[in-house]
Parts: sequence; structure tokens; C-alpha cells
Amino acid sequence: MNVSYGSASSLFSRAEEAYTLIEEMIVTLELAPGQTLTEQTLCDRLDMGRTPIREALLRLKQDYLLSVLPRQGILIRPIDTTTALEALDVRQHVEGLLIKRAAQLASDSQRQEFLHMASQAEKALESADNVGFSKIDKRFNERVCEAARHTVAAKTIMPLHAVSRRIGFFLSQFADQGLADTGRPHVDIMRAIAATDVDTAIAVLEVLHRRTREQTLAIERKGLLDRAST
Repeated sequence: MNVSYGSASSLFSRAEEAYTLIEEMIVTLELAPGQTLTEQTLCDRLDMGRTPIREALLRLKQDYLLSVLPRQGILIRPIDTTTALEALDVRQHVEGLLIKRAAQLASDSQRQEFLHMASQAEKALESADNVGFSKIDKRFNERVCEAARHTVAAKTIMPLHAVSRRIGFFLSQFADQGLADTGRPHVDIMRAIAATDVDTAIAVLEVLHRRTREQTLAIERKGLLDRAST
């Protein structure tokens, strides 16, 4: 019986690792929007078996990042501003709750971690380390959900963050637009949570949502998708 539990735990750990690695490749455009590939390609690339890869792909499909095409393989979903704006609509209703609760309920050790992440994020912004910032942003979203202690809201919001993170990375690559406009508010929210400053955290979150929406709308207005595909 102990062996069975250990095997299940190991499988979950490998599936989680596969999910994290593939999500990062999609968000940072290492797996390009519109690209097709096979399950076996990912198995070989990540040196993993089919079971953890398959589990990861099911989650990523639910996260609006890929589609599984019968007998054709895996399609990395193209950048879709409609989906990104719909994701932001939901975030605007749910994320404020999580940020508020995180600022109110975070433990001392969690507040110290938010401060540490803020310093790391600032360094990533200063050095234009977009990949590094994306990793910090993902960890920040996870820590907010942990500190907020609201399982339903966390399960709702986490799949939507990757959509916005990919938009931000896309803009940094194809619009010569750094992450400062949306990156700086992240830093300020981290510090506000650490300081139990709910009002500032919520006010800066509204700025972040507004700038994210403006950037997403600019993708179509400026024809950036066409430019990226040429």
C-alpha cells in the first residue's frame, strides 16, 4: 500500500513539473503561437513519459493555451485578444478579492517573501529580463492565492494569469515594449501586501488591469499579430 501511495505522489510531481515547464515554454513563446507538435516530441524534449505529459496537456488545454487535435497532434493556441480580454474581465471581478485577503491574512514569513519577490522583480525589470520576470510573476500569483486562503477564487484565477503573461511577453518581443508599464505595478502590489496596505494594493491593481487592457487592445490596433507572423 505504501508503494502505491508513493507511486501516485511521484506521478503527480512529474505531471506538475511537466505542466510548469510546458506552460513556461508557451508563455515565453519558445513554443510559438500556432505551432503544432506531437506528444512524443514533448516527451523527448522534457525526457518524460507519456503519462505526466498527457496530464500536463489536459491542464494546459483548460488554461486556454493549447488544443489537442485528434490524429493531428497539439496546437499551441494563437494569440487571441478576445480570450485575453475575457480573461481580464474575470480577473477584474476575482483578483481584487484575492489581493485584499492576501494583504489581510498573509503570515509574517509570506510577507517577507513578497518583499523578496519585489526586489527580484525590480532587478528583472532593470535588466530587461523578461523570462525572469515572467517566472517571478507566476510565483507571485501562486503566493497570493496561498496567502488569500480562498480555494474557489484561486482555482478560478490561476488559469487566466498565463493568458495575460503571454500577452505581456509577446508585446516585449514584437512591439519593442518593455514590461515596465505592467511590471512596476506588480512590484508595488507585492510591497503593499507585505505592508498590510489593502487600499494601495487594490488601487495599484486597478492601474495594472487598465494598462493590461490597453496593451491587449493595442495588439490588434497596431497589427502586431500580422507583424509577428511575417
